[in-house]
Amino acid sequence: MPIELTVEQRDLQAALTDAWSEHAPAQDVWPSIRELGLTEIPFPEDLGGAGYGVKDASVVMTAHGRCLASSPYLSSVIMAGLTLLHAADDEGRRAHLPAIASGERRAALVCGPAVVSSSIGAAVTNEGTLVLNGRQDVVLDAASADVLVVVAHTASGVELAVVDGGAAGVGRHQRESLDLTREFATVEFTGVEATRVTGPYLEERLRRVRSLLMIALAAEQVGIARQCLEMTVDYAKTRQQFGRTIGSFQALKHRLVDMLVATELAEATVLDAADVDRFVDADLAERAASARVLASRAAMYAAEEAIQIHGGIGFTWEHPLHHHFRRAKTDQLLFQDDDVHVDTVARAMLGRVRAASV
Repeated sequence: MPIELTVEQRDLQAALTDAWSEHAPAQDVWPSIRELGLTEIPFPEDLGGAGYGVKDASVVMTAHGRCLASSPYLSSVIMAGLTLLHAADDEGRRAHLPAIASGERRAALVCGPAVVSSSIGAAVTNEGTLVLNGRQDVVLDAASADVLVVVAHTASGVELAVVDGGAAGVGRHQRESLDLTREFATVEFTGVEATRVTGPYLEERLRRVRSLLMIALAAEQVGIARQCLEMTVDYAKTRQQFGRTIGSFQALKHRLVDMLVATELAEATVLDAADVDRFVDADLAERAASARVLASRAAMYAAEEAIQIHGGIGFTWEHPLHHHFRRAKTDQLLFQDDDVHVDTVARAMLGRVRAASV
């Protein structure tokens, strides 16, 4: 299968790039996202969605990474929405996904970096609901979310719950973040009664969800890398030293080419992984980890190089590059750091080697 976007996906990418190109970092694009129907993309039509897939949502995430606008698209549509879609029971999906798909309600996913676990404990009542207790740090967009989708632990295993963000016993405390374009919060539950929406094979499904979330985040990182590269190329064409544009210096050309190669490689890996229906869970986990590592490295490398090549202006508060660096570093630390994902890829490769030698 070709590793490329379809004509429709390229058109969407171009339209979003044009629509958001003038937005300053941290500017809210949520109204634009809702107006364009982008919240509906990854959900089936019978649940209020448009019936498309992760690859289409990744196009939106790439555009989101380029403009660094502020919106709960990652937290609500991707993280909480896909968790409900793939891991909740039928009743839970029908009850909560239509409002998330329309953008009417914002959701946040309360879980640990591995997704399948958290610091939240739960007890099952006689009525089948869950009573939540515990504290989870670094929850994306939790302070402003209407709905909290919670991964919790009971004596018998992992459970999935949904609770109103303003319910009694829910504490949400916004945290200072390196990324000035996104909000993170600490969420505390004290005897909070929540709706149990646990679907079958929950832990297995949550591991697949984790792969989907990493692919979407990797797509955003590709957008960051691409924007940093283009900003730097444009600057190198106009900035002059010693009577020449700095882009004419051979050493600088090499650095720009290295940025391009890292970005192109990451983009190809993300596009390959985003065709998620082709893969069983184990293969998807390997491809998601590969995309995550290459995209993280490309985004950080491009952001660092862009600041260096811009010289003094690249270090100023007024220049947007520090926002790209901050987003790249924050994204790199979501869903565990690169070492974990490198280990996932290494284990998969060694497994194939052992299988082939038998």
